[in-house]
Amino acid sequence: MNHLSRTVDLLLLTQFCGAWLFGQELVLANVHQLFLDCRGAGPCPAVILLAGGGGTTSTWDKVQPAVTAFARVCSYDRAGLGKSGPVRTAQSADQIVDDLADLLTNAHVPAPYVLAGHSIGGLYARRFDERYDSKVAGMVLVDSSHEEQIWRFAQDEPAALAEYPNWKDNAAMEEEGFLAPHERLEWRFTKPLIVLEHGIPDEPVWHAMQKDLASRSPKGKLIRAAKSSHYIQRLQPDLVIESIRTVLSQSRSSDR
Repeated sequence: MNHLSRTVDLLLLTQFCGAWLFGQELVLANVHQLFLDCRGAGPCPAVILLAGGGGTTSTWDKVQPAVTAFARVCSYDRAGLGKSGPVRTAQSADQIVDDLADLLTNAHVPAPYVLAGHSIGGLYARRFDERYDSKVAGMVLVDSSHEEQIWRFAQDEPAALAEYPNWKDNAAMEEEGFLAPHERLEWRFTKPLIVLEHGIPDEPVWHAMQKDLASRSPKGKLIRAAKSSHYIQRLQPDLVIESIRTVLSQSRSSDR
């Protein structure tokens, strides 16, 4: 490991979840050096924050410090972003999830986790759950991307595809984690789930996808962030913080 801070230490918190990284560190995950920022103390599960496309740990500047008051919480930079090491080619969704799993293992951040994912970070959170379900205790999706969104937008709101210049390339979109035309998301979740959706502007197609995500768990709840556009964690951070607190409380209660 390459140290970024002399304050980094390993805390023995045996009354909680054992030893884990505390502070800021570059951690080897597969072949990448990933920047990890872990703070706070509390009982399991730990909270893992997944930024959206191009996002870094700074995405969570208004959320992570507050969550430390009631949980252990980690944010990180994906390969090629922020303070993490570079990548030679763009990563697939599966490679990104592999990196996250290896990162948490190598940094000694013990499962289970509550995953909080913004935008495409929510898609990565679901992909992580599909592969490591036993390590996931709950989830908060912050205006999350939906696996069906490319073909849904193409069908009903093509102007929304402006940020996806290769949207007609099904293979490329599938690498990013999106489904081919008219394929349906099969993901199901049995654990606590809160889905936050933006309220500005009102977007019926996006709302339908957020409603669908919330319906994937019998414990799912959809909350509209009436004063926010896409970056709810910056515009209404208290709503994100309280959603994380709620899912943590529900997940801890279910373990008793």
